[in-house]
Amino acid sequence: MAETKKAMNYNVKLFAAVPAGLLTDKCRRDTVLRIAAGIGLVAGLTLAYCLFFSAPVWAFMIAMGLVGSYKGFNNPAIESIFADSVQRGKSKLFTLKYAVTSVASCFGPALSVIMFLFLGDQWRAPDCRIVLLVGLSLMVVPVVVMCCFNDDKSLGESSEAKRPAKRVQSEAELREAQWAQEEHQGCCAGACPPTVLIPALILFSDLIGSLASGMTIKFFGLFFYERCGLSPVAVSLLATVAPFLVSGASFAAQWGSKWIGRVGVSILTRAMDIVLMIVLAYLPPKGGNWALAALIGSHLLRKAVANCTRPLLRSVLMDHVPKRHRGKVNALDSVRTFSWSGSAALGGLLIERLDFQQTFIITAAIKAVSFAPLLVLLVLLEEGTCCFACLPGWKRRHLEQSILDAADPEANLALAAPLIAEADREGDQPAVNGMHATNGETSSDMASHTNSR
Repeated sequence: MAETKKAMNYNVKLFAAVPAGLLTDKCRRDTVLRIAAGIGLVAGLTLAYCLFFSAPVWAFMIAMGLVGSYKGFNNPAIESIFADSVQRGKSKLFTLKYAVTSVASCFGPALSVIMFLFLGDQWRAPDCRIVLLVGLSLMVVPVVVMCCFNDDKSLGESSEAKRPAKRVQSEAELREAQWAQEEHQGCCAGACPPTVLIPALILFSDLIGSLASGMTIKFFGLFFYERCGLSPVAVSLLATVAPFLVSGASFAAQWGSKWIGRVGVSILTRAMDIVLMIVLAYLPPKGGNWALAALIGSHLLRKAVANCTRPLLRSVLMDHVPKRHRGKVNALDSVRTFSWSGSAALGGLLIERLDFQQTFIITAAIKAVSFAPLLVLLVLLEEGTCCFACLPGWKRRHLEQSILDAADPEANLALAAPLIAEADREGDQPAVNGMHATNGETSSDMASHTNSR
């Protein structure tokens, strides 16, 4: 019965997201948010009525459908207006938003822990009803905040998607230092434009990853409860601690992206996710305290690395999606959520037929498939293998110094200027001190100064 209600929620969310995405691109985004706020208010009141008066099943189905409509209308508009308010290439703000959201998500489990301690550490329907009603009352806060957004205060051209730019590509040995400028198409240029190919790769990778995650993520609580013997409070504590770890890992991933790029960090963390999922499959759930500690530690670490790069990939996505299409692209996120819910049914069947451990192995195998789009993305993007800005600092400085030591420093400086400027923008810090002409200093003056040294 619970799964049927969840299915209703996700199905309606999926169907509501389609018109919401179209409206977000055709109308003002703050208008769509106000519509979502109205739907959310009706949904909250309906669900509260069902919980308080123990309404029949059909009333709960209607309430969950309204909640799904609220989420379907909210997500495309809120994500689009946020992307419109962030300067292009500034992934830090996406990371900060995700970290705050992750920490905020632990408030519900923490409140559940406190209330279960007062009500009794038992799975009783009346106690669960009280916890749900208290949590539902907090829905008033986001509904009110959604009415305060204003499209006119978002950014203009600085938050628009990237346009084809010029890049510098080496055509000879480094000692010759001969650089040529050509239209930026990435290492693997093709007929498909970047504004289509790059979002398609990210969305496909997320879809495969969500299909895999949905098979097990809904059953970890059941796994720790049935196989490891954890109490409701202990399970709620795990759900409370996990968002803090995800938040901290997202800041670590943001720092790592300065060295190996946003896509490079995403590939690394997904590899760790797969390894830890396999570890969970082979650790014995009844192996004593050390095995239980290892299981809990592996689960928390896996959850952190599996989710910490979502803001980085979202910033890449928004960097390559024009504003006029962001509502529709963000609406596709509902498809990812729907696939997550749909694969949960398959996960439940596999757990019933095969057991938890073997389902973890299957999940890890499907997660490995999501690697392929990211590997292609690593080559296509500026921060991939063809980008100067993604090199480590010591390598970047060595390459720049080689350019300056060439036979014709003035010519090479002129050719390298776009490259250095791109490195500055991507790295959020000067690539080489004194490299830029200031106070009227020309490239020729800089070259003469370099030779005099």
